[in-house]
This record gives sequence, structure tokens and C-alpha cells, in this order.
Amino acid sequence: MKKVCTAVAVTMLCLLSFAFLVSPAIADWHGGEALVMYKMGSDGWVQHNYKDGSTWNKFRAEFVDQGWSVDFAKHIDVAKLSNYDALFVLTPRENIPGDEAQAIINWVMEGGQLVIGQSDGGIDPYANEITGTFGIIFDKSVEMEITDFATHILTTTPNELEEVEGASKARNISVTGASREIGFDAKGRCLLAVNESAGKGVVVAIGDEWMWSWSMKYKKFDKADNEELMDNILAYFKQTCSVPEFTTLTFTIPVFALLSVVFLLLRRRK
Repeated sequence: MKKVCTAVAVTMLCLLSFAFLVSPAIADWHGGEALVMYKMGSDGWVQHNYKDGSTWNKFRAEFVDQGWSVDFAKHIDVAKLSNYDALFVLTPRENIPGDEAQAIINWVMEGGQLVIGQSDGGIDPYANEITGTFGIIFDKSVEMEITDFATHILTTTPNELEEVEGASKARNISVTGASREIGFDAKGRCLLAVNESAGKGVVVAIGDEWMWSWSMKYKKFDKADNEELMDNILAYFKQTCSVPEFTTLTFTIPVFALLSVVFLLLRRRK
């Protein structure tokens, strides 16, 4: 009976080892892969061409500087989102297609990390089609100037934020449920919020995105703590949702170690 049990155990371990050799486990963390929604001509539902526009060259470069890679998409679905650790939706300019909004919501609920902004500019706060699910609502038009910060890892690590300046009208943010206000203007109106309990994911909401722009008119990226806010967000995402990638070698070493122990036991019984 003992020999039969031992044989079964050895067989199971062999099959397990073979499975890991053939197909490594899928990791939730992709090593810092970000996706940014953009618009080209009339194709796309966000405000600007964040992929090619020179106004956003410093924004694009900052991902690489912080050890991330970045891709761009005009439209999104569940399959595409599954390849990324973070999604940046900077100011939706029109109604978000229902299937795309739901894909983003589902992805966040399953562990995705979303940064979403909504400037004013005379447009409706379309971002609410996504953020409303997570207790975050973009509301009235205000100036984009964050001068007061609640203590939170997003506002302190690795950079202690003191001021974030915008270049256009922003949106005041109201929160409910698990969402938290963490950045305010001089009048106490919220312009930066976070939901760390968005299902398994995280949502960071900002009242505008122009603090990450750079042009002859709006040289904002390097002003105040604008760049530092982006760096804090990327660092935070690495900390909150980084799941170690388990390679084939990582799995098979302990499996073969267990096999060795079993075979040693068998030899001793002989």
C-alpha cells in the first residue's frame, strides 16, 4: 500500500513538473506596461493625440525614465487591456462607447490600475461614465491648482508634493464610498482623488491633464510638482499591484527538489 501511495505521489509530481515546463504561469504584473488612450483626427474619444503630439513628448518620455514601457490605443477591449498594468485616460471628449467603458470598468475590478482625468474646456464630464462606478464624480469647473495635500503615498512617495499647476480649467471632484480626496485647491475643493478598493484595482482621478503638457504656451510638465505627481503614480502602481512573475525555472526547481526527496526515500526503503 505504501509503495502504491509513493508511486502515485511521484507520478503527480512528474505531471506537475511537466505542466510548468510546457507552460509558465501567467503573471498579473507585466513589468510596467502602460497604455495611453489617444485621438487621431476624428478617431478616438479622448481629447488629444497623446501618442504623436509634440505637446506631450515629455509626458511620453517620463514612462521610459521611470522604467515603464508605453503603448497607445484609440479604442480598447478586454483582450487588449489584459496586456497592461496601467491605463491612462486623459480627458474623454465625447461619450465613451458602452462596450469600451465596461471593458475598462471590468479590467479595474480585476486588478487594473487606472489614471483618469477630466478637464473642463466646455465639455461634459464624460469620465464619469467610468469613474461613477468607483464613487468618483467630476463636477464643476475650477482652476487647476492643487496646493494642499492629504497624507498619502501618492502625495509623499518618492516625492513630497507641495503644488501641482494646470494650464486650463479643471473639474472639481466629489467622492463617495471607498474613494478618498487627497489633493485640494486653496478653497478646499478636491482635484485629486484615489480609490484603492476599486474591486481588486486602483483608480486615480485628476481634475485635468494639462499639468503634463509641454508647449511654447503651456510649459507645465517641469513646473511645480507636476512631473513628480506622475512619478509618484507610477511608483505607487509598482508597489500596489506588482506580482512577481514566476518563470519556468522558478517553478521547476522546487518541483525537482521534491522529486529528489521522494526518490531518496524510495531507495532507503529498498
